[in-house]
Amino acid sequence: MIAAALALLATPDHAAPAKAAPAKAAASKAAPTRPGTKPAAAKNVAKPVATPAPAAAAPIAAAPAPLPDTPEIQALRRAFRFGFAPYEMLRTRQAQAARMQAAGMGSGINALVPRLKLADASSREVTTPNNDTLYGSAWLDLSQGPVFFTIPPLNRYHSAALMSITSDVVALLGTRTVGTAGGRYAIVGPNFAGDLPRGVEMVRSQSNDAWLLVRVVVNGPDDLAAAADGLTRYTLSAVGGDNPIDLAVPAKPDGKAFLTTVNLAIERSGDERLQARARGFADQGIGTPWEQLSPELQKLWTDSLPALVAELKDGLAGGETVNGWSYPPQNMAFYGEDDDLRARVALGGLAALPRVEAVYFTAKSDGQGKPLTGDKSWRLKIPPGLPVGAFWSLTMYQQEEDGRLFFVSNELDRFAVGDRSRHLRPERDGSIELFIQNPKPSGERVVNWLPAPKGKFVLVYRAYLPGAGLLDGSVRLPPVTEDEMIP
Repeated sequence: MIAAALALLATPDHAAPAKAAPAKAAASKAAPTRPGTKPAAAKNVAKPVATPAPAAAAPIAAAPAPLPDTPEIQALRRAFRFGFAPYEMLRTRQAQAARMQAAGMGSGINALVPRLKLADASSREVTTPNNDTLYGSAWLDLSQGPVFFTIPPLNRYHSAALMSITSDVVALLGTRTVGTAGGRYAIVGPNFAGDLPRGVEMVRSQSNDAWLLVRVVVNGPDDLAAAADGLTRYTLSAVGGDNPIDLAVPAKPDGKAFLTTVNLAIERSGDERLQARARGFADQGIGTPWEQLSPELQKLWTDSLPALVAELKDGLAGGETVNGWSYPPQNMAFYGEDDDLRARVALGGLAALPRVEAVYFTAKSDGQGKPLTGDKSWRLKIPPGLPVGAFWSLTMYQQEEDGRLFFVSNELDRFAVGDRSRHLRPERDGSIELFIQNPKPSGERVVNWLPAPKGKFVLVYRAYLPGAGLLDGSVRLPPVTEDEMIP
């Protein structure tokens, strides 16, 4: 899950990004790199950019009516879920590139953009952000040649997830796979067949457009500067330029915007397997210009899109539910042809990591099925000795009407608690009882308080580098329970 925020140049997620001007190539197209040569590394540290205040809440729109269960709608739903993750990936790409261009930072492609502060309530560019790690984000265009990536030596949890245009994680470089020594890598597209410098490890993407997302853990407020220093020592450099996209991709598309974006994402991908799968949805308009579709099919897409999106609001759910906690399925981030899960995660937790790297447990209700709401007080006791190799956290989210999850403003700016929260007070046995409610508790119990919004909320428990018990289900989280409000 989840979790990524690109708040360096963030604007509210529900606002459609401004149409990006055609991006100029970051560099003139270079000749293939010869063996033994080393490309010049460019360290990309963004200038500080003011973070905008959270947008005022928009009026709550009526939920779209459920779609009829007809063969026509079933076929449309399959095509929509096939295309939704590529749509969200290209939308996020265009949003970041446009903001970098507006800030005078080139095309915004093939550049690593570090975020040197933790996400907060203003971080609304990517759903389900975390408050545990700093992020470095790079949208790659591999169609013009390799992109060279260097990981510095780091004695803290770190990971760099490479995602294809379908949001599948195709490579993960970090503490679990690389260790603390760092390394040099050449990220190449699906059709690359050239030579690479000696000592550089090749990492192949399934698509030409890819997302590289770096996470570096922050071990408390006093550790922020050291974590930021580690993040800025990552480097990224491209051999060639990039193939620009002149396309506005709105957060809430109509049928034309949706299909146009999906078709472009697939066309640019260079992924023959993805393109072959796309041909199976040709009858629903995948792969066909919007203007060539029948008026009836155009209307069906535009009329059905709001309800099709609403059907995805389960977000990261998809596995089993125990004690009110939804456990991620085994194929999280490795979706294959599971378009249903891929689409739900694209809405509720784009850039989720695979289970072997991190597990995300989601609770929308207590152990008895009652919805979690801020008009009541809740308790959760985290057991001692959970099998977690790196760190754990419990994060509070408010779910927007469109299903996306974001932090909620509170007087302590406390959006999550975890094993690095020095203010928490454990019980004698090492367990930690958390108090979850909207009003601030008085007295000493405020140290174990996780602020909740006034309405419905969602809890996400993250465990990075989970042990066998969390992976095989032999270790479970206890249920959230209702209790008396703490005054």
